[in-house]
Amino acid sequence: MKEKSNKNKTHTLIISDLHLGSRVSRSKEAADLLKTFQFKKLILLGDIFEDLNFNRLRENDWKFISLLGKISKTSKVRWVEGNHDFGLSKIFGNLIGAKVYKIYQWQFNRKKYAAIHGHQFDNFLVNNVILGFLASKVYNLIQLLDFEDKRVSRFVKRSSKGWLRLSDKVAKRAIMYARLRRIDYIFCGHTHKAMEQKRGKITYYNSGDWTDVPSTYITLDKESIKIHKYF
Repeated sequence: MKEKSNKNKTHTLIISDLHLGSRVSRSKEAADLLKTFQFKKLILLGDIFEDLNFNRLRENDWKFISLLGKISKTSKVRWVEGNHDFGLSKIFGNLIGAKVYKIYQWQFNRKKYAAIHGHQFDNFLVNNVILGFLASKVYNLIQLLDFEDKRVSRFVKRSSKGWLRLSDKVAKRAIMYARLRRIDYIFCGHTHKAMEQKRGKITYYNSGDWTDVPSTYITLDKESIKIHKYF
């Protein structure tokens, strides 16, 4: 007789913004999460890497990458490129058995879905690449020097008017994108702020990140779509 699995089950699991190679990446915790789940599809929704300097990758980062390779043998792995990990389709797609997309669209349960990292809806980043890069580095430094529960970086994220405007802007433009393409559900990362918004028949989800505490991820089933916290 086969032993019963104690793993949580979902059809699709979505995570984003691990920033492997960054000293604030929670790659060990992300790996621990994936080991507790049984799923048919894993969507890596962008910025899985901090940059293409693999010398910065730590032992836990490499273990996470190795785990992705094992997962791809039994489940579909779909990698949506973010602004930090451009070019990975040529480097890691074949290595871990993942298909890489700029925009990933699929149908499930008679509905249309799309996953796009979200930087495409961020005009400031598109027009100010250097300033965007510096802002990212400053926030990473805050996280690195923060308390274990990341109380300071969470306060910055909650109270920053610029951050709140960015989250709302990405959500609004993602919904407009979905409406033009008759998509029912659209998923983004990029803002590091998990959220759900519904406009008419379209629902927007942001998967948050894996550099803050708590980290967040999304599960998608026939019955529901949920945002979860991982401490």
